[in-house]
Amino acid sequence: MSDFLEYSFRIIGPKPETIGMSRLAVYMLELAKLMGATENVHFKELRDESVSIVAVADAELVAVISPRIREAAQNDNDADASSPWRKLNEYLAEDGWTAEMPLPKGGELILFPGATKASKPIRIVNQHTSVQGRLIRIEGAGDKIKVGLEIDGDLNARISIDSIHAISLAKLFHQFVRVSGDGKWRRDTAGKWFLDNLAATSFEALDDEPLADTLGKLREILPDEGGENLVKALSELRRA
Repeated sequence: MSDFLEYSFRIIGPKPETIGMSRLAVYMLELAKLMGATENVHFKELRDESVSIVAVADAELVAVISPRIREAAQNDNDADASSPWRKLNEYLAEDGWTAEMPLPKGGELILFPGATKASKPIRIVNQHTSVQGRLIRIEGAGDKIKVGLEIDGDLNARISIDSIHAISLAKLFHQFVRVSGDGKWRRDTAGKWFLDNLAATSFEALDDEPLADTLGKLREILPDEGGENLVKALSELRRA
Protein backbone atom coordinates (compact mmCIF):
# COMPACT_ATOMS: atom_id res chain seq x y z
CA MET A 1 0.00 0.00 0.00
CA SER A 2 2.78 2.40 -0.94
CA ASP A 3 0.28 4.89 -2.38
CA PHE A 4 -1.64 5.13 0.90
CA LEU A 5 -0.89 6.77 4.24
CA GLU A 6 -2.24 5.76 7.64
CA TYR A 7 -4.43 7.63 10.11
CA SER A 8 -4.52 5.80 13.45
CA PHE A 9 -7.28 6.88 15.86
CA ARG A 10 -6.07 5.54 19.22
CA ILE A 11 -8.68 5.36 21.98
CA ILE A 12 -6.97 5.47 25.36
CA GLY A 13 -8.79 3.39 27.93
CA PRO A 14 -10.44 0.27 26.45
CA LYS A 15 -9.01 -2.93 25.01
CA PRO A 16 -10.32 -4.72 21.90
CA GLU A 17 -11.82 -7.39 24.13
CA THR A 18 -13.65 -4.84 26.33
CA ILE A 19 -15.18 -2.50 23.75
CA GLY A 20 -18.48 -3.60 22.22
CA MET A 21 -18.70 -4.00 18.44
CA SER A 22 -21.68 -1.65 18.17
CA ARG A 23 -19.83 1.03 20.14
CA LEU A 24 -16.74 0.57 17.99
CA ALA A 25 -18.89 0.99 14.88
CA VAL A 26 -20.17 4.34 16.21
CA TYR A 27 -16.61 5.61 16.57
CA MET A 28 -15.67 4.38 13.09
CA LEU A 29 -18.68 6.11 11.53
CA GLU A 30 -17.85 9.51 13.03
CA LEU A 31 -14.15 9.07 12.27
CA ALA A 32 -14.99 8.55 8.59
CA LYS A 33 -17.10 11.73 8.62
CA LEU A 34 -14.31 13.69 10.30
CA MET A 35 -11.76 12.64 7.68
CA GLY A 36 -14.09 13.35 4.75
CA ALA A 37 -13.30 12.01 1.25
CA THR A 38 -15.25 8.90 2.24
CA GLU A 39 -14.83 7.19 -1.14
CA ASN A 40 -11.05 7.30 -0.76
CA VAL A 41 -10.68 6.48 2.95
CA HIS A 42 -10.66 2.80 3.91
CA PHE A 43 -10.56 0.77 7.11
CA LYS A 44 -7.30 -1.17 7.39
CA GLU A 45 -7.16 -2.87 10.78
CA LEU A 46 -7.79 -2.70 14.51
CA ARG A 47 -4.59 -2.71 16.55
CA ASP A 48 -4.55 -4.01 20.07
CA GLU A 49 -2.37 -1.51 21.94
CA SER A 50 -5.36 0.10 23.60
CA VAL A 51 -7.86 0.36 20.69
CA SER A 52 -6.41 1.86 17.51
CA ILE A 53 -8.75 2.22 14.53
CA VAL A 54 -6.39 2.39 11.55
CA ALA A 55 -7.64 3.96 8.33
CA VAL A 56 -5.72 4.56 5.11
CA ALA A 57 -6.19 7.35 2.59
CA ASP A 58 -4.84 8.10 -0.87
CA ALA A 59 -1.51 9.86 -0.44
CA GLU A 60 -2.55 12.83 -2.57
CA LEU A 61 -5.52 13.50 -0.27
CA VAL A 62 -3.40 13.95 2.86
CA ALA A 63 -3.01 17.66 2.00
CA VAL A 64 -6.80 17.97 2.36
CA ILE A 65 -7.61 15.48 5.13
CA SER A 66 -4.95 16.53 7.66
CA PRO A 67 -5.87 20.26 7.62
CA ARG A 68 -9.55 19.29 7.89
CA ILE A 69 -8.89 17.29 11.07
CA ARG A 70 -6.57 19.95 12.47
CA GLU A 71 -9.08 22.73 11.86
CA ALA A 72 -11.87 20.77 13.52
CA ALA A 73 -9.63 20.25 16.55
CA GLN A 74 -8.89 23.96 16.69
CA ASN A 75 -12.50 25.11 17.01
CA ASP A 76 -13.00 25.64 13.30
CA ASN A 77 -16.41 26.90 12.18
CA ASP A 78 -16.70 24.35 9.36
CA ALA A 79 -19.88 22.52 10.42
CA ASP A 80 -19.12 19.58 8.15
CA ALA A 81 -15.92 18.76 10.08
CA SER A 82 -16.76 20.12 13.51
CA SER A 83 -19.92 18.01 13.93
CA PRO A 84 -18.17 14.59 13.88
CA TRP A 85 -15.34 16.09 15.96
CA ARG A 86 -17.80 17.05 18.69
CA LYS A 87 -19.58 13.71 18.52
CA LEU A 88 -16.35 11.74 18.85
CA ASN A 89 -15.45 13.72 21.96
CA GLU A 90 -18.96 13.34 23.34
CA TYR A 91 -18.72 9.56 22.96
CA LEU A 92 -15.28 9.55 24.57
CA ALA A 93 -16.60 11.62 27.47
CA GLU A 94 -19.54 9.24 27.93
CA ASP A 95 -17.15 6.29 28.09
CA GLY A 96 -14.59 8.10 30.28
CA TRP A 97 -11.85 7.86 27.63
CA THR A 98 -9.60 10.13 25.57
CA ALA A 99 -8.01 9.59 22.15
CA GLU A 100 -5.17 10.76 19.94
CA MET A 101 -4.27 10.67 16.27
CA PRO A 102 -0.79 11.28 14.78
CA LEU A 103 -1.09 12.90 11.36
CA PRO A 104 0.95 11.41 8.49
CA LYS A 105 4.16 13.07 7.30
CA GLY A 106 4.75 15.81 9.88
CA GLY A 107 4.00 13.60 12.89
CA GLU A 108 1.74 16.21 14.49
CA LEU A 109 -0.37 14.65 17.26
CA ILE A 110 -4.07 15.60 17.36
CA LEU A 111 -5.60 15.16 20.82
CA PHE A 112 -9.24 14.26 21.43
CA PRO A 113 -9.86 15.47 25.01
CA GLY A 114 -13.05 13.48 25.56
CA ALA A 115 -13.52 13.36 29.31
CA THR A 116 -10.50 15.58 30.04
CA LYS A 117 -11.40 19.09 31.14
CA ALA A 118 -9.60 22.04 29.58
CA SER A 119 -6.60 23.02 31.67
CA LYS A 120 -5.88 26.30 29.87
CA PRO A 121 -8.38 28.93 28.71
CA ILE A 122 -8.77 29.73 25.04
CA ARG A 123 -7.12 33.04 24.20
CA ILE A 124 -7.12 35.15 21.05
CA VAL A 125 -4.36 37.55 19.93
CA ASN A 126 -4.28 39.74 16.81
CA GLN A 127 -0.93 40.69 15.29
CA HIS A 128 0.82 41.31 11.97
CA THR A 129 1.58 37.93 10.40
CA SER A 130 3.32 36.58 7.31
CA VAL A 131 3.06 33.05 5.93
CA GLN A 132 4.54 31.52 2.81
CA GLY A 133 3.86 28.50 0.65
CA ARG A 134 2.75 27.38 -2.80
CA LEU A 135 -0.47 29.02 -4.02
CA ILE A 136 -2.86 26.15 -4.82
CA ARG A 137 -6.29 27.68 -4.24
CA ILE A 138 -7.94 31.03 -4.89
CA GLU A 139 -11.72 31.19 -4.96
CA GLY A 140 -14.80 33.16 -4.01
CA ALA A 141 -16.88 36.15 -5.02
CA GLY A 142 -17.40 39.56 -3.53
CA ASP A 143 -14.90 41.77 -1.76
CA LYS A 144 -13.03 39.00 0.07
CA ILE A 145 -11.42 36.06 -1.76
CA LYS A 146 -10.29 32.83 -0.08
CA VAL A 147 -6.66 31.83 -0.57
CA GLY A 148 -5.12 28.40 -0.03
CA LEU A 149 -1.39 27.83 0.42
CA GLU A 150 0.37 24.48 0.50
CA ILE A 151 2.66 24.64 3.55
CA ASP A 152 4.79 21.59 4.44
CA GLY A 153 2.50 19.33 2.43
CA ASP A 154 -0.73 20.59 4.01
CA LEU A 155 -3.37 22.99 2.73
CA ASN A 156 -3.76 26.17 4.79
CA ALA A 157 -7.07 27.73 3.79
CA ARG A 158 -7.46 30.24 6.60
CA ILE A 159 -6.35 33.15 4.43
CA SER A 160 -8.38 35.83 2.66
CA ILE A 161 -7.46 38.83 0.53
CA ASP A 162 -9.40 41.66 -1.10
CA SER A 163 -10.59 41.15 -4.66
CA ILE A 164 -8.29 43.82 -6.11
CA HIS A 165 -5.14 42.11 -4.82
CA ALA A 166 -6.61 38.69 -5.69
CA ILE A 167 -6.55 39.49 -9.41
CA SER A 168 -2.78 40.01 -9.31
CA LEU A 169 -2.21 37.14 -6.89
CA ALA A 170 -4.00 34.72 -9.22
CA LYS A 171 -1.24 35.23 -11.79
CA LEU A 172 1.12 33.45 -9.37
CA PHE A 173 -0.99 30.27 -9.18
CA HIS A 174 1.13 27.20 -8.32
CA GLN A 175 4.09 29.44 -7.49
CA PHE A 176 5.60 30.13 -4.07
CA VAL A 177 4.39 33.33 -2.43
CA ARG A 178 4.48 35.14 0.89
CA VAL A 179 1.27 36.82 2.09
CA SER A 180 1.15 39.30 4.96
CA GLY A 181 -1.57 41.04 6.91
CA ASP A 182 -3.62 41.00 10.09
CA GLY A 183 -3.40 37.58 11.72
CA LYS A 184 -5.76 36.23 14.36
CA TRP A 185 -4.01 33.69 16.60
CA ARG A 186 -5.88 31.39 18.96
CA ARG A 187 -4.58 29.30 21.86
CA ASP A 188 -6.45 26.02 22.22
CA THR A 189 -7.30 24.19 25.42
CA ALA A 190 -3.99 22.29 25.27
CA GLY A 191 -2.05 25.58 25.29
CA LYS A 192 -0.99 25.39 21.64
CA TRP A 193 -1.14 28.51 19.44
CA PHE A 194 -2.40 28.33 15.85
CA LEU A 195 -3.33 30.80 13.13
CA ASP A 196 -7.12 31.08 13.14
CA ASN A 197 -7.27 33.34 10.09
CA LEU A 198 -5.18 35.84 8.15
CA ALA A 199 -6.67 38.88 6.42
CA ALA A 200 -3.90 39.49 3.90
CA THR A 201 -3.15 43.03 2.75
CA SER A 202 -0.05 42.34 0.64
CA PHE A 203 1.85 39.53 -1.07
CA GLU A 204 5.09 38.87 -2.90
CA ALA A 205 6.41 36.16 -5.17
CA LEU A 206 9.21 33.98 -3.79
CA ASP A 207 12.13 32.45 -5.63
CA ASP A 208 11.79 28.65 -5.58
CA GLU A 209 15.34 28.13 -6.80
CA PRO A 210 16.90 24.93 -5.39
CA LEU A 211 19.05 25.41 -2.30
CA ALA A 212 22.16 24.05 -4.05
CA ASP A 213 21.89 26.74 -6.76
CA THR A 214 21.45 29.47 -4.15
CA LEU A 215 24.52 28.30 -2.24
CA GLY A 216 26.48 28.23 -5.48
CA LYS A 217 25.66 31.89 -6.12
CA LEU A 218 26.78 32.76 -2.60
CA ARG A 219 30.15 31.18 -3.31
CA GLU A 220 30.53 33.38 -6.38
CA ILE A 221 29.83 36.72 -4.68
CA LEU A 222 31.53 36.20 -1.31
CA PRO A 223 35.27 36.13 -0.50
CA ASP A 224 36.75 32.63 -0.60
CA GLU A 225 37.15 32.04 3.13
CA GLY A 226 34.08 33.99 4.21
CA GLY A 227 31.95 32.36 1.55
CA GLU A 228 32.95 28.84 2.55
CA ASN A 229 32.20 29.54 6.20
CA LEU A 230 28.79 31.00 5.40
CA VAL A 231 27.87 28.16 3.06
CA LYS A 232 28.89 25.63 5.70
CA ALA A 233 26.79 27.41 8.32
CA LEU A 234 23.76 27.57 6.03
CA SER A 235 24.10 23.89 5.14
CA GLU A 236 24.25 22.91 8.81
CA LEU A 237 21.22 25.08 9.53
CA ARG A 238 19.33 23.43 6.68
CA ARG A 239 20.05 19.96 8.14
CA ALA A 240 19.05 20.96 11.68
